[in-house]
Amino acid sequence: MKRHPFFLRGVRQVRLPNSSYSTVCACVASLVFLFLSINCGPPPQGQYHVPESAITAAERNMTPQSKQNQSSLPENAFVRLQERPYVGNAFKAPPNANTRGGLDDFYAKTRGAAQHAAIISNCSFDVLKAFIAKGWVPIVKIEFSRGHPEILPLTRYNDATSEVSFQNPASFSERRLSYKDFETSWTTSSRNKCVLITPQQLSDSDLEKVLGKYLPKEAFQQVSMRSR
Repeated sequence: MKRHPFFLRGVRQVRLPNSSYSTVCACVASLVFLFLSINCGPPPQGQYHVPESAITAAERNMTPQSKQNQSSLPENAFVRLQERPYVGNAFKAPPNANTRGGLDDFYAKTRGAAQHAAIISNCSFDVLKAFIAKGWVPIVKIEFSRGHPEILPLTRYNDATSEVSFQNPASFSERRLSYKDFETSWTTSSRNKCVLITPQQLSDSDLEKVLGKYLPKEAFQQVSMRSR
């Protein structure tokens, strides 16, 4: 093996009687390090320790994919009942809201007036909003005054005013309720149900597709439907 000239010259200096021992050691150590660096090359890349604080900061700045894709309801939506004549057909005879069956009876009696209808159970107010945003008209049982229930189409909601609107299918006149009053009355009178009258028969996949567009899946997992 060839000897490095600088290394040999450093070794000769070690033998000089008047040299400082500490200086010689430092020189020898430096030359050995230089020799090893030249022959072994640079250290491998990508193996440096990253402080935990830096990793935590990076994770904190990342936006979860689920939040980016999360569905949401529009702040307001409405349906023009005039453009839904198949809904109005079910109200040619004023529905009786005082029956024990309530919306179930209304759904059964619409068979002759509406070809396609569905009764939706275990709804939430957000589910009703999603139907309106889609352009469907949820029909609910509601009380504007105590002891006088009515069955009416819910045609509008507005988060800015926190109000919902109902439209009379015969005159197209509107009546309004606050969100709070509506939810209190609807939960009691309709038992979290609504009726949908649509141009085509609804399937479970149709329902899931519409609700999934506006709501996270866990918000409508309990919803069930009977349709014809």
